[in-house]
Parts: sequence; structure tokens; C-alpha cells
Amino acid sequence: MAEAQQNPNVEEEEEECPKCPPAGAPAWMATFADMATLLMAFFVLLYTVSDPNTEKFEAVTKGMVESLKGGSVKTPFTDLSKDLSQVQSESESSKVGSTKRGLTFEFKSRKMFEPGSANIVPEGIKALDRVAQLVTFRLGKKNYKIEVEGHTDDTPISTPQFPSNWELSSARASAVVRFMISRGVPGDRLRAVGYADTKPKEGFPFKDNEGSPIPENREEGRRVVIRIER
Repeated sequence: MAEAQQNPNVEEEEEECPKCPPAGAPAWMATFADMATLLMAFFVLLYTVSDPNTEKFEAVTKGMVESLKGGSVKTPFTDLSKDLSQVQSESESSKVGSTKRGLTFEFKSRKMFEPGSANIVPEGIKALDRVAQLVTFRLGKKNYKIEVEGHTDDTPISTPQFPSNWELSSARASAVVRFMISRGVPGDRLRAVGYADTKPKEGFPFKDNEGSPIPENREEGRRVVIRIER
């Protein structure tokens, strides 16, 4: 059998190998990932604004900035809340709370003032001094305001100095404001409000359904609330 002989004059055409795709994800995927990240950040921001809790807003902002840009973000209200919680642990007569715009710090009047008076007792001075220091340290020149609320129970008072609970609650709130000013908190950031017995503590009515007084609820109602807000 004759073997097929190659023609030396005929050059074999070499088949070119198709180019292999570059290693890794396609280029469009990076752009898509960036767009998805931005959309997620946008919706998280919308959710935060819809419920403008100060501590939540600071936490979201900090997380976004640190994940996208690196570095650290200051969270003054969150840090102040932690500091005030420490003060609360040292005084059983105080309580830290949060609002959509900031923080609250509540004192029971029996640990803050002399009975039927607006004179601040030593225990109250110690706690207020600590609060004023923390406010000036954490917030400094930031945009904030402080409202001090004075509250009483529904037990009537009638003295030459305090003809009613309106005067007593206002005097106690004003005493706290004056003290905080003396400790370096700017006076233009502060204001005092007296509510008398018009705003019992939520869940602690002064009287039961039969109209009988509830002593422990009356004690809860006698308080001073410091609102620290943006």
C-alpha cells in the first residue's frame, strides 16, 4: 500500500488557539458591586433618617465611614450615654434613657433636694457635677441643647416661697440649670421648665381607678429630667 506523502510545497495552516478569558471576575462585576454597595448604603441611610434616634444614627454613620473609608468616627452622644450609665450605676436614684434626638438623665427628687425645697443636697451636687463634666467633655462646642424639667406629684404645697407645685417644680429645674452653668455648661444651651404634677411618669399614675393615692407612684413622679438633645 502506498503511503500518502506530504507535499513539501504546501504549508500547513496552523490553527490559532482562541484567547483565553482573563483570570478573575469580569470587569463589569466590580462596577456592579460598587453600585449595589451604594444602593445598600442609601437604603440604610433612609431607614436611619426615618427613625432619627441619635445613638442609632451615630452607630450607622460610624459603621459606614469605617467600612468605606477606614479610620474612626467620633460618636459623642453614644459615648456620653455610656458615661452616664456609669454615673447611674453609682447612684440608684438616677436613670439614663434615650430619645429620638438624644438622651435623658433622670434624678429622683428625694435624692436631689431637701423636702419641699429647691436646695440641692450633697448627693445631688456630686451627681450633677459629674453630669456637667461629662457634657462639657463629650459634647464640647457641638450643636446641642439641654432642657431641665422639674416634676412634682399631686400633693398640694402652699408656702410663702412655693404657693403651688408650679413654683416648686420651676425652682428645682432652675436650680439645676444654675448649677450646671456654674460648672461650665454654656447658659445659652440650657433652659428650665416646671411641669408641676401635669406629667406623671409613664406607667406610674398618682391614683388608682378608685381615686386612692398610690404612694410609690407619687415618689416616682417627683423627679428632675435632664434632656440632652441635638
